[in-house]
Amino acid sequence: MSISDFKKYPVDEKMKLVCEYIAFGSNENLENQLIQKSLQENITKYTPNDHLKRFGSVEMLKIWQNKGRNIFWLIGPNNDLAGIIWYGKSEFPLEINLNEKPSETFAIRIYDGYTGKGLANPFMTQSLRLYASEKIVQNEKLPVIWLQTDIDNIPALKSYTKFGYEEVYKDEERVTMVLPSVKVESLIKN
Repeated sequence: MSISDFKKYPVDEKMKLVCEYIAFGSNENLENQLIQKSLQENITKYTPNDHLKRFGSVEMLKIWQNKGRNIFWLIGPNNDLAGIIWYGKSEFPLEINLNEKPSETFAIRIYDGYTGKGLANPFMTQSLRLYASEKIVQNEKLPVIWLQTDIDNIPALKSYTKFGYEEVYKDEERVTMVLPSVKVESLIKN
């Protein structure tokens, strides 16, 4: 998949009552919404780098996208941005012994008006299926995915654990979790 392509996918059944489609690629309207929604209180609390470094302006967003980020946009009624998920190559930040070395990072944001509606797990599942299917088409190895979140972000931790992420490290502030390739494979087959 290329970020210059803009593709729309119907949402899975679990999201149909709230959202209209998932998109992949670049779209000026969605990018502008992302910049604005990155200022929401729940986003600035847990992910201040969204508005400070990633999505503070169109220029910052383009620089960030050029790092090889693959964005999936969750779209609500009237082309309203409900959430985003991204995957991208990223060096695993810890020196710990794992069976497989994580090679890609993952993040999700669900925006005001769409939180608490059960969208996170079906959105994660559908975006991962789309992303991993493209890797299979290109004869690439399925990724081992990692993420970090604040230790006090209980809803996110519950969602990631339910999805299959495993905690591999925790300090006073952050939790590091990994989704092994075998779990990626099982999620895309079901």
